[in-house]
Amino acid sequence: MKKLKGCLYSASESNTKLPDLGPDLIMSEILPRLPAKCVGRAKKVCKEWLSCISSKEFVMMHCRHMCKGSRQKILSIGQESCFISSTTVDLVDEKTMITLPFHVRPSDVWILSSLNGLLCVCLRNTFEMLIWNPLIRSCINISDSKSYGFFKIYSDAVGLYIDSSNDYRVLHIKRGRFTVDVMAYSRRTSHWKRIPFLQKRHYHTNGYVWSGGGTFCEDGLYFTVFQFWLAGDIVIIRFDVNTETFSEIGFPYVGNGETCQGNLVNMNNKLHVFVSHGFIDMAVDLWRYEDEHWSKVMLFPKISYIPTPVWCSITHVSSEEKCFVMTDWGEVYEIDLNKKTCDLFIPSDWNHAIRTAMYVETIVPASLQ
Repeated sequence: MKKLKGCLYSASESNTKLPDLGPDLIMSEILPRLPAKCVGRAKKVCKEWLSCISSKEFVMMHCRHMCKGSRQKILSIGQESCFISSTTVDLVDEKTMITLPFHVRPSDVWILSSLNGLLCVCLRNTFEMLIWNPLIRSCINISDSKSYGFFKIYSDAVGLYIDSSNDYRVLHIKRGRFTVDVMAYSRRTSHWKRIPFLQKRHYHTNGYVWSGGGTFCEDGLYFTVFQFWLAGDIVIIRFDVNTETFSEIGFPYVGNGETCQGNLVNMNNKLHVFVSHGFIDMAVDLWRYEDEHWSKVMLFPKISYIPTPVWCSITHVSSEEKCFVMTDWGEVYEIDLNKKTCDLFIPSDWNHAIRTAMYVETIVPASLQ
């Protein structure tokens, strides 16, 4: 047995010598690239490794590596179970079961937002909101006695984001009959604070519908807001995560009076939107927002209509140039950006009421307390 900076490891009885990589190289180049489950096991090697792996710097470094490439997975919550599956067709049926840390049935858990291995979820029986990392079983209830952190399904909007100080936060846009209240929760301080919203009154009425989950891209959290009726107004609301101010972004122009809707997606850290337009014969275009202007980057002649953003979310997997459309009723569609096709990836199961979200396995804790 040989000792390495306080850690023991076994060497072969043969004359083959293992190279001495050094603790700095192991911590900075090797462990951050390993899957989260392997990193979790590495914590048990010795106290020094436990201390390093638990540090804020290592968690951030590991998270950056895990969010690259094809490490995205699909987390599904059904009537009786919760599991993680692959985004690869050949492996989609291989599932990792997850134990819920909540004292409710899986069917009472509603997924609101997902970012870097953290999920913001709502318990449908109490309306409480929680931050949860399913892999490391870290969870915190962010509702409090002042009625902050209670979510109203199909009315409120929520988004996870990271500010300039690398603090994970939850933005909760709570809509009343003629009011919009905005609060932000800080993982660092474990407190809520109010944030002023736009003064325009028409966004405060029930005639406007918000996309349920925000899209985090660069320094902004984005939501689509549209009117109920046919060919109604549609606009994109941007929340600057550093200045904590709201602004409007015009929607891509697709034609006078043409019915359309938009699904926002972060693609290579640039804001994009899938625009479904038309009435009888639907068409879908992909637009990119850059330098305060929209430009059309792709037309899909064979793609089908995408569900309204109230009932679905879209995630881009850059390594495969694909997007996954996750619906509230459990269907998952795969959009191939090279073939310009949209195919059903996971069918819905109406008997089990499955809800899905894109998920990446990290060691980011739900709470720092």
